[in-house]
Amino acid sequence: MADNSFSPMTAVLRAAEASAQAGKPAAIGAFNVNFFTQADAVLEGLRRANAPAIIQASKGANKFQGGPDKISYMLRRAIETSGHELPVVLHLDHGDVQKGALCVDSGYSSVMIDASEHDFEDNCSVTRVMVVYAHRKGVGVEGEYGRLSGVEEDVAAQQTVYADPEMVPLFFRNTNADALAIAYGTSHGPNKGKNIDQLKTEIVRESHENLVKEGLNNDHFLVGHGSSTVPKELVAEINKCGGSIKDAQGVPMAKIKEGIAFGLRKMNIDTDLRLGITAVVRKFFVDNPSAAKSKTIGGIKNVLDKQLGAIDPRDYLKAVNPFDILREPSDESGVQEFIDMMALIKERLADHVVFLVNEFGSAGLAGKVEKVTVEGMVRRYKRSDTV
Repeated sequence: MADNSFSPMTAVLRAAEASAQAGKPAAIGAFNVNFFTQADAVLEGLRRANAPAIIQASKGANKFQGGPDKISYMLRRAIETSGHELPVVLHLDHGDVQKGALCVDSGYSSVMIDASEHDFEDNCSVTRVMVVYAHRKGVGVEGEYGRLSGVEEDVAAQQTVYADPEMVPLFFRNTNADALAIAYGTSHGPNKGKNIDQLKTEIVRESHENLVKEGLNNDHFLVGHGSSTVPKELVAEINKCGGSIKDAQGVPMAKIKEGIAFGLRKMNIDTDLRLGITAVVRKFFVDNPSAAKSKTIGGIKNVLDKQLGAIDPRDYLKAVNPFDILREPSDESGVQEFIDMMALIKERLADHVVFLVNEFGSAGLAGKVEKVTVEGMVRRYKRSDTV
């Protein structure tokens, strides 16, 4: 059953929908994390902006830390040590039914089941299996309809398959999922430039309008995947400090805001955080050349020297010794280089989170999130799961 440390996804997304209905379009930031400082940085940014949020862990993040129970523990510890009191959802990003069930049983408060490779009917059937299992334990479910191009871990597609707005209400009615990622032309990864002209935000607008017509919009929400902005200054900093990232471009903020105005209530951010971490790490070794000899973090430099295009922190942070300080760091570790590097990462990411949640319109919404327990969600789902 979901951990009471975490908020239900529906309660958080409902606050954004209510804000939009009051004339202030809003979406909740959904930030992928892989290690303690990354989670701690997101929480710090949220406190500065008084914003609720969804903190996500992919299948890869769960594997990196040794399982979803480790991610759940890590986030709870970050919440406890920082005194964080704002609503936070712990969410599985791009999972299957097996991994979703494991995360449900490990305390996650929502899971995503990506069955978009199937045809519509089978997609609904697979998603429904996850919904039945998760809702019985008070855990929310996000599905996906359509296909995003690009690569995100083991999720890859060469071509976008757009969602049909007429089918969106049917997906919700067939599955009773709480949220749905719809493909409207965004893409995974840092190279979105070639796809900007393929953005069709009218798909978002028409999908949300159809939800409103059928009275579904207060409990079923649209999600924008592949929404990182890919700041040019971060790419330039990485390349200046020895990296080699080419043709990087994100989704223009104007387009993100248009999608939010049209009905997106959850915006997924992963690449922006990866770039921020990588920029800090590369610059740290430039500014502190002796750190390359550190027994704890020197291995990071070796990996980056061999992988000039690396932006996924798991590719190089796995060289940290001992690894467990990435899950539960302590100043008592005595490794000053590690402490200093993590402090810089925290500040860089916290600043960007503040920027994003302000742009998304979710800053200041923390107090608007309904307080509901896991047990309360179980009762609600029991009443609504009549598909």
